[in-house]
Amino acid sequence: MSHSILKSLARPLSLAIVLAGLTAQAGVAAAADVAPVIRFADATMLSTDATSLSITVEARPPKEYPHVMSRAPFTVEQAAKAWAESHFSLSGNSVNTLRITVTEGDITEKLLPKTGGIKGWFTKDQAAEYEARIAVQVAVVDPTGKVVASADGKAWHTRTVTEGATEADKRQAWAEMIKVSFDNLDAELQPRIRSTMSGYVH
Repeated sequence: MSHSILKSLARPLSLAIVLAGLTAQAGVAAAADVAPVIRFADATMLSTDATSLSITVEARPPKEYPHVMSRAPFTVEQAAKAWAESHFSLSGNSVNTLRITVTEGDITEKLLPKTGGIKGWFTKDQAAEYEARIAVQVAVVDPTGKVVASADGKAWHTRTVTEGATEADKRQAWAEMIKVSFDNLDAELQPRIRSTMSGYVH
């Protein structure tokens, strides 16, 4: 087969490879844009005098050990957005913004001691303890940027995993910890919202 024929065959093959690569990249980007489905224990919906929702993360968790939040199935920003959308309906009766600010959102790991000696051969220990901490401010902000009503809350949740837990096992545990932390946050924050933000949240 001549060199010119080989070149002509190589062009469509190269183009197909490039298109396949671009399609794969687009698929990854599309997957990254999909909001996680998180079902919270409390589904109470509050009508809010606002037309838009903003999510702000003041301090993103470090990626260095013992911080593991960056390895969770979704970010604290995605969790906060899912939580806000499951609790606040925007009335559209004003030009205010409902601003959710995450002032803390992290999961840290603490390795636990193993059982030593012969007994340790027959014992399946808890290998690590994880602690999730969430702190959130809910605020109604007017068009000038002034906070007209706000409420703050924080919550945490701990969980252990056994020896031999896979990365998938840990990711599932972290996802559940984030959800439970927001569930715990509801217990503290909702009464405050109804009290201090009653003029804007009903």
